Amino acid sequence: MELLKSINNKEIFMEVLHLSIDFLIGNINDQQALRLSHKYGFQNPDDFLLATRTISKYYRNCCLDSVEAANTDKLAFLSQELRPLVPLVLASRQDAVESALSRYEYLKNNVKCVMSFDWDTRLILGDSSSRSNVRQVVTINLHCRSNAKDELIMFEMNLEQLKTFIEVLENSLKSGKAIK
Repeated sequence: MELLKSINNKEIFMEVLHLSIDFLIGNINDQQALRLSHKYGFQNPDDFLLATRTISKYYRNCCLDSVEAANTDKLAFLSQELRPLVPLVLASRQDAVESALSRYEYLKNNVKCVMSFDWDTRLILGDSSSRSNVRQVVTINLHCRSNAKDELIMFEMNLEQLKTFIEVLENSLKSGKAIK
């Protein structure tokens, strides 16, 4: 964290703290952080990545160990003006950090978690079995993550299967068995 003492601009320091939280919750990766290093005045991109990782780890430890973010000797090198910003930024993004950490703990069990999905529909006007075989097909793509591995699950269904699928999802939400 001592790499941050070269930052004396309050706004830039806050942006670096928010970027570290983005790194922690998975909104940016190593390459994106490296590209942003010069924007924040770091001459060496690897130093910026190290600082981002260190702050992310510090925030992670604060949330997991219930350590007060302001009461630590790790912030002693910061000026009196910048020191209160560290817990302030964490408090403003606490929900996102806790959600990401709980998702990470959940994914450690090799469970596939749907991160996002997309869908499309097609109208099939015929196939090799019959030229008048008109039907509608829905394709659903589930973008899943398990242990930091991304996977794409694709499946197709007709209208009746889609209605059944939606009904099962709605019943799952009503019964409270859905994972948030």
